[in-house]
Amino acid sequence: MPSDALPYGSLAFLALVVLVASAVNTVAGAGSLLVLPALIFSGLDASSANATNRIGILVQTAAAIVGFRRAGKTIGRHELHLTLTTMLGGLLGSFLATLLAPSQMQLAIVIAMGLVLFLTLLPKAARPPDAPPPADSLPAPTPTMLAGFFAIGVYGGFLQAGVGILVLLFLSRVFDTSLVASNVLKSTATFGLTLVALAMFAARGETIDLPRGLVLALGAALGGYFGADLAVRLGERWTRRAIVVAVLASMAKLVFDLTH
Repeated sequence: MPSDALPYGSLAFLALVVLVASAVNTVAGAGSLLVLPALIFSGLDASSANATNRIGILVQTAAAIVGFRRAGKTIGRHELHLTLTTMLGGLLGSFLATLLAPSQMQLAIVIAMGLVLFLTLLPKAARPPDAPPPADSLPAPTPTMLAGFFAIGVYGGFLQAGVGILVLLFLSRVFDTSLVASNVLKSTATFGLTLVALAMFAARGETIDLPRGLVLALGAALGGYFGADLAVRLGERWTRRAIVVAVLASMAKLVFDLTH
């Protein structure tokens, strides 16, 4: 559907989904699992939705970086090395994404939604009472850490949905890094890989729909600001239940469209 023919109803629907997704991200994460299907349901094919989605991610992560800086949390040498490694992976992943037909990308989205939803619902491991507190800063990058962030960058460049969850799980469970330190790196690395992914999509001629992208950017900003209170009022349990229902319904609709 051409951008200039986009109905106002589709824009309103997309804006509502982004507001909800931003609130979900505040408490439970994985709100982006709602945005990709919403872009497809608004009229974009899966490849264009994958490219356009990055505009909202860019704004959201930029806002997070500014927020962390105001709180005195900035990246150091270790975070910079891992961010650059993630960006290299992002270049490869976004290039691979441009090789798929829209129907193949739609199938990839369905598979990724299922995998990320599974990771989202994994119970948090109980911390032993005598364990030392998580590290407040990152250790020097090891070959394992660099390889892990390159792989995360490849996935993020390819699809993006759930990258934050992968970063947090990788740092907390493999390297026992604190949530604050992990989130600082998550925001910076995601911003970097989103920049290179957008550049790759533009260079390869993928459709990046600006009207929808602007709705994503505005919705992400407003949702993160006004949706936080609502998300906290609902609580993590009800937010997780809501996202499971919404994601499963979206997956079913995407599969139905593929098979009919």
